[in-house]
Amino acid sequence: MKHLLSLIAFEISALLTLALVIYWIEQYAGGMKWEYKNRSKFNYHPLLMIIAFVIVMGHSVITFRILPLAHRTKKYIHGTLNLVAAIFATVGLVAVIQFHNEFNIPNFYSLHSWLGLVTLGILYLQVLAGFGIFQDLFEGARREIRAAYKPWHVVAGICMVTFAACTMTTGVQEKYGFTNPEKFSSHAYAFNFLGLSIFLWVATVIWILIAVEKREPEDANYSEIEREGTTNAGEEEEGDKEH
Repeated sequence: MKHLLSLIAFEISALLTLALVIYWIEQYAGGMKWEYKNRSKFNYHPLLMIIAFVIVMGHSVITFRILPLAHRTKKYIHGTLNLVAAIFATVGLVAVIQFHNEFNIPNFYSLHSWLGLVTLGILYLQVLAGFGIFQDLFEGARREIRAAYKPWHVVAGICMVTFAACTMTTGVQEKYGFTNPEKFSSHAYAFNFLGLSIFLWVATVIWILIAVEKREPEDANYSEIEREGTTNAGEEEEGDKEH
């Protein structure tokens, strides 16, 4: 029951954040058009970044805690979701860089942009290290390397979640300043509720990572058979439990 309630809380906070950014884009920011010198191109940036980090990466981070699947299956889901998040985030970065260049706006001058670069850097490193060290589709890193890297991978994941929340909230505040909506207007409240939903999301994720125990497969026999079905299963079972 604890795992189910945690998943429901996560989905509510994540979908609320996505719904609020879509509402803001459609109601106050003019929609989205990927056209040359169209100011609506910018709006792809917040949408794609929220999809990348709140929706896709968020699910990736909680995979090992929530899903009642074998460890190896959860590992494949985790790695695939991280890769998808990196793709969405890259397209979101391209959108804002193109927008800035078309309107002669400097790139990477604000705290928001610096935090964003750090967050993206962590995500890219997590994807590369994850596939290079923890995968077992072909010969990967030795068990000793996996064991040594495991704490760094876990800490980097928590930092990525935290930095992503900081990046998104500073982005909301920065856009609020540029837009300068009338105080106490529905437009201003849209910014505020979006920021609050991001904090709700990150609090939910961190609570799941800290307070919710890792969920084991409901069919223990299936899990054991799956582990033993690979080459060098004895070593794999020890070295593969990196999360």
